[in-house]
Amino acid sequence: MLKTMVRFNALDITDKNILDEYAIITECDLYTAFYKNDFKWNQVRQAILKSVKNGVALFPTSYYFDTTVKLDRYDFENKIFLFAKSTSLNNINAFSLYSVKGDVCGSSAIKYVPKEYKAVLDAPVVLNGLALSEKDAKELLKRMEKDKNTERAIFARFNVSIVYIDALRKSITTSKGDSPSKIQYEQTGKGTSKTSVRMDARLDSIQFYADPEMTQLIFQYAGS
Repeated sequence: MLKTMVRFNALDITDKNILDEYAIITECDLYTAFYKNDFKWNQVRQAILKSVKNGVALFPTSYYFDTTVKLDRYDFENKIFLFAKSTSLNNINAFSLYSVKGDVCGSSAIKYVPKEYKAVLDAPVVLNGLALSEKDAKELLKRMEKDKNTERAIFARFNVSIVYIDALRKSITTSKGDSPSKIQYEQTGKGTSKTSVRMDARLDSIQFYADPEMTQLIFQYAGS
């Protein structure tokens, strides 16, 4: 996720606080081996900056989010296998792409870069069910019966492309007395959070599978 932020100029890794935590997350072995040596670590920092500059065009901009959906009854009139109300896909426009708790890279604490990344779609998903023929719906039910899938669970993969990320901005809060100043990096746009990053995204497709391994494709919904 950090590499995506760098590609969208949303993360300034020339800032040493950010660069060190970028290294913790993306180059744990180097950080563990060299951070305690001031001079060697300074060399590693420069090498990381050079590597980022050379490889930024290949940093990822696409991700996927997996979830489980349950089917209700088959609508014979509209030829749709309806979703159960408990797992409805109506007006879904945001979900967490990645979240981590605790320390990373051994016992190294992350104080500055985000630990949660949320994708916010440009348009909400409105999907009542799977458009399947009676024949295909009947075959799907047979497969579920064979697999003893009594809850009619299927497995969905949301494929998204990141289109914009508002940059993290540095703020310094001056403390009174001998207390050190507090440094924070956060987005400041509408709908942002101090604990997570908002990533504006486009839905490319949703793929629905009969098995949790996602090898048996049932239906594909084209995105926006």
